[in-house]
Amino acid sequence: MNISILLDFALKGLEMSAPIAFAALGAVFSEKSGVINIALEGFMIVTAFTVVWGSIAFQSIWMGLLFALIAGILMSLIHAVATITFRVDQIVSGVAINILAIGVGRFLSQRIFAQETQSAINPYLFPTFHGINSFAFALIPIAFISWFVLYKTVFGLRLRTVGENPEAADTLGINVYLLRYAGVMISGVMCGFAAATLYPSRWINGMTGGRGFIALAAMIFGRWHPIGALFAAMLFGYADTFRIMFETKIPIPSQFVQMLPYVLAIVVLAGMVGKAHAPAADGKPYEMGEE
Repeated sequence: MNISILLDFALKGLEMSAPIAFAALGAVFSEKSGVINIALEGFMIVTAFTVVWGSIAFQSIWMGLLFALIAGILMSLIHAVATITFRVDQIVSGVAINILAIGVGRFLSQRIFAQETQSAINPYLFPTFHGINSFAFALIPIAFISWFVLYKTVFGLRLRTVGENPEAADTLGINVYLLRYAGVMISGVMCGFAAATLYPSRWINGMTGGRGFIALAAMIFGRWHPIGALFAAMLFGYADTFRIMFETKIPIPSQFVQMLPYVLAIVVLAGMVGKAHAPAADGKPYEMGEE
C-alpha cells in the first residue's frame, strides 16, 4: 500500500467521520445536561436540507451553514420544550421528532424543488483539500473547544452538575431548566455542523443513513466525553471508509462488507453494557423546587 492510498484513506476517513463526530459531540452536551437526545437523526435530516437550500437561495455555502445552524436550534427547541418544560418522555419525544423530520424534509423538498426525494444540485460548496470537504478539518478544533467548555469553564461545570444532581444545582441557585435548554440547543448546533460535512452538494431523502444513531453509539463508547466521542466516531467513520475503498478487493459478498459500520456499532454497544455510566440524572425530568 503506497503513501497516496494511505493519505487518501486518512483524509477520506476524516470526512466520513465528521458528521458522526459532530452529532456525537452534540449528544454529549445534551446528555451531560441530563436530557437524552435520540432525535439527532431528525436534526441531521432537517439541517442537511437547509444547508443545501440556504446555499442555493443565497448563493453562499456560509449562508447555507447559517440556516443549518438555525434549523438545528429550532429542531432542538422542539425537543427541549417537550422534555424539559412539559416533561414528556425523552425517548418518545426523540422518536416523534425523527418521524417528523422525515416528513418535513420531503415536504420542503416538494415545495421548493418540486421533487419529493431530492433537491437540486448545490454548486456553492466549501473548498476542497485533496478532494475532501475542507470543513471536515473544523472537527478537531471544535472537539477540543467542546472539551474545554465542558471541563474548564463555569458553564461546563454547571452543565455537568445539572446532569448529575439537579436538586443540588437548584439549591445553589443554578437554573436547571436554562442549562438543560442550553445543552439540547448545542446539540442542534452541532447537527448543523454535521450537515455541512454530509454531502452539502445535494439533499437526498434518507441520506443520513442512520448516522444520528451511530453518533449515539459513539457517545456511549466515548463514555460521554468529547474526546472519547470524537475517537469513537472516527472508529465508525474509518470503518465506513474502509468499506468504500476496499469492498471490491475483499473476497466476500459486498453486502457483508457494507454491514461493517452497523455491526461494529452493535458490537461496541454490547461490549459497553455495564461498563459505561451515563450522568446520574440523564433522562430524568426535573421540576424546580422538588425534593
